[in-house]
Amino acid sequence: MTSLRSLLESVREGDGGWVLDQAEGWTQGRTLFGGLTAALSAHVASLSCEALPPLRSVQVAFVGPAAAPVRVEARELRRGRSSTIVSVDGFAETGLAARALLTYGAPRPSQVSHDSTVAPTAPAPEACEAFMPPREGPQGFFQKFDIRQAGTSRPMSGGPPEYLAWVRLKEREGVDPTVALLAMADSLPPAAMAVFSAPAPISTMTWAIDIAHPVDPTGWSLLSSV
Repeated sequence: MTSLRSLLESVREGDGGWVLDQAEGWTQGRTLFGGLTAALSAHVASLSCEALPPLRSVQVAFVGPAAAPVRVEARELRRGRSSTIVSVDGFAETGLAARALLTYGAPRPSQVSHDSTVAPTAPAPEACEAFMPPREGPQGFFQKFDIRQAGTSRPMSGGPPEYLAWVRLKEREGVDPTVALLAMADSLPPAAMAVFSAPAPISTMTWAIDIAHPVDPTGWSLLSSV
């Protein structure tokens, strides 16, 4: 089972960009797991651009199937006094597979400070059962995470379209904390699947995350999805 660290360390320079030759265990159907696409984009940006400030925002559009090998190109669009914008494109055999826009920003003092967003109340991870029941056969990227159900809904449960779950990356040693966060943040299925009564096609086309503070996902993170 390839860890995220091993996978990122295997990325090599070539073909005008950076190449990921294989992604064993990190697939979602016939394409790369979306969280890996975001994490790979940030990793290649760090390889391609010097002295980047902390990552603050990522927007990703999944254009087409991204089966390995994947060639990734990063381009610095603008570098200002406090922020840097980087565009990252991922190409598979069929052409453009994903496009990401990454915004980096140096910390700055502010006169505004608030704590108006209250974290949901949830039982401890150790008191929660697995988010998805164990199954036989290939599980793709899902096996890379430990996910515990902290809310009332799960896929095809007939509950409200919202999830609350504890998530941690099983093998996270040696992975940049922000890159690990990007992988974890897309680990839950679309919340709309909670109202499904049977399996049906569904796909994430775009995905975004804002990072206001430094992150250190060395343990459990509580994810809410609606």
